Amino acid sequence: MRVMSIIGIIWFSITLLGMMDQADVDWEAAAGLGFLGLLYAIPYSIVGLIDANKNKNKRDNYVDELIKLNDLREKGIITEKEYTVKKDSLLSH
Repeated sequence: MRVMSIIGIIWFSITLLGMMDQADVDWEAAAGLGFLGLLYAIPYSIVGLIDANKNKNKRDNYVDELIKLNDLREKGIITEKEYTVKKDSLLSH
C-alpha cells in the first residue's frame, strides 16, 4: 500500500508540472491535468498511508501479545494448552 501511495504522490507531482506547463498555452488542458492528479493521487495517497499505519499497529500488537503469552507460559502461569489456544486465536485474526 505504501508503494501505491508513493506512486500517487509522484503522479500528482507529474500532473502538477504538466498543469503548470500548459497553463500559459491551454488553460483547459492545464485544468484537466490538474483534475486528473486530484482524482487519483491525493485521496489514494491519504487512504493508503492511513491503512499502512493501521496494519503496522496491528502487527505490533500481535507481536507484543505473543511475547506476553510466551512469558506467562515460561513462568508457569498458563499451561502449554492454554498458550497454544490463545496463540492460535491471535494468529487467526
